[in-house]
Amino acid sequence: MINSNPNPKMSRDEIVSFRRSVMNRMLGKLSADESRALSQRKIQIERTAKRIITNNGGKNPILGY
Repeated sequence: MINSNPNPKMSRDEIVSFRRSVMNRMLGKLSADESRALSQRKIQIERTAKRIITNNGGKNPILGY
């Protein structure tokens, strides 16, 4: 299991890079590769959710209905 650290040590450059990355995602300023990767991930998530719901008799085990 991966241990979570709520306050990881980061350099100032890492913080600036992280904030820039978050802002670009919020504003939709993504490169073609990033956009393609996100769309493929979304498709995979939808397939997985559909398979889980199908395997559980049409019920979502996380939400309980």
